[in-house]
Amino acid sequence: MNLKQMEYFVAAAEQLNFTRAAKKCFISQTAMTLQIRSLEEKIGVPLFVRDKHHVELTAAGKVYLNEARAILVRAEEAAKLARTAAEGVAGELTIGFIRGYEQSRFSETLRSFHEAYPNISIHLLRENMSALYELLDNGTCDLAFNLSLYTQNYEDLKHRFLKRFPMMAVLYPGHTLAGESHLMYCDLAREDFIIMQPQGRSNDEAEEVLICYNKGGFIPNIVAREREVQTVLLEVSAGFGVAILPEYAVRHYRNARNLVVVPLLRADGSPEELDFEIAWRQSNPNPAIEKLLQWVETHEYVE
Repeated sequence: MNLKQMEYFVAAAEQLNFTRAAKKCFISQTAMTLQIRSLEEKIGVPLFVRDKHHVELTAAGKVYLNEARAILVRAEEAAKLARTAAEGVAGELTIGFIRGYEQSRFSETLRSFHEAYPNISIHLLRENMSALYELLDNGTCDLAFNLSLYTQNYEDLKHRFLKRFPMMAVLYPGHTLAGESHLMYCDLAREDFIIMQPQGRSNDEAEEVLICYNKGGFIPNIVAREREVQTVLLEVSAGFGVAILPEYAVRHYRNARNLVVVPLLRADGSPEELDFEIAWRQSNPNPAIEKLLQWVETHEYVE
């Protein structure tokens, strides 16, 4: 059986007249009769009681009519969803974001996009910097909100700048530098550092981390590498060392009793900053990617 046969059956059941049903479906009466007979053979029961002057639904036909109507409605809904998915206004998006970014206003960005495209189902992956690019590269992730430090060796990845985030030194309250209004990398040369644990191509990412610290003319003494921002902050508050993190990761801790957050400045007095971007794989065929990219481009980005 097929949808066309169901359509013919519904028309015949509603008209209770094969001639009128055939005209409604733009086929001959003979074709209508053959299609109904074929449907009854496939189902294995008669759907109509009919003679030359009278057509009536059987008990089985009445049950089948309700189900056939529901199936036809659902089939049309499925076709509409398929068309909207092809246009990118329905479907699924797997969005990655860097650990710590959940402390920002990222949820507001997601909420406003979801309100604009409610038929796009969003799945979230939270990972570290290089791991996000690996997930993009292997197709696990459609897009990623990430720092722009680790982009080499991924020829298929595209990037779009979103904004710059100030970098912050995070200290425990009793630290000798905790009272400073600002710091530079060189001020931290003798400190023990707690950093986020590199993932994926960790050697390359470790080099990127060192480049940041080398702005101060020193190689950092790294005493701990942690996967979670919260663990880094806990160890800093315990006095194990200091950390340097983007502003979004420590925004809610700036007035905490057990942490001190101090802006990092360059020698010219401008803030130390890292670029933040949205990245995706150019060859990814998911049409919903373009909808998110267009939305980010045409709306004020909320961080």
